[in-house]
Amino acid sequence: MPGRRGVLLVVFSLIAFTGCAGPTVRTDFDPEADFGTFRTYAFAGMTDINQGGLLDNSLVRKQVERMVGQQLMNKGLREVGLTDNPDLLVHYWIGRQDKQEVRSTGPPVGVYGHRGVYAWGAGYSGVTTYEYTEGSLVVDLVTRATTELVWRASMVGALADSKEKNLQMADEAIAEAFKNYPPTRTAP
Repeated sequence: MPGRRGVLLVVFSLIAFTGCAGPTVRTDFDPEADFGTFRTYAFAGMTDINQGGLLDNSLVRKQVERMVGQQLMNKGLREVGLTDNPDLLVHYWIGRQDKQEVRSTGPPVGVYGHRGVYAWGAGYSGVTTYEYTEGSLVVDLVTRATTELVWRASMVGALADSKEKNLQMADEAIAEAFKNYPPTRTAP
């Protein structure tokens, strides 16, 4: 089943593209939120960014929730059920998109100069095109009491052909996202 392989690639999200640095990880938070008051969390669901339903399955949920749950547990939070009035609701978004990168090779075309002598020249200028699939994972922490978004992590990177590599990269990206959680409030 070719669709199943594609799902597994996306499911396990992010990996570096052809040896480049890992995925881009960004976080943002509400500076007025008191993160010290949050003790419990519950998973509130997942959204398939592409809305194809392909990514919204139990395999995806188990892997992402295991990784995010581990990070929250490491930060001292405890998972409870949705009916147990958790302090935070965790919602995550997963998507994939086929991408293309074009790179120029060879010397540039233009005016060249040396010691007052200038000339117009053109060298070999080749173009290489790389096709890859980009995976995205966004994790939101929302207060149950006010339903306000208080923290968000966005992770974007190129997927590999290996489920294991994608799993490892997703786990590392999620760990990177939670590295500075809870965020410190800055004085006004």
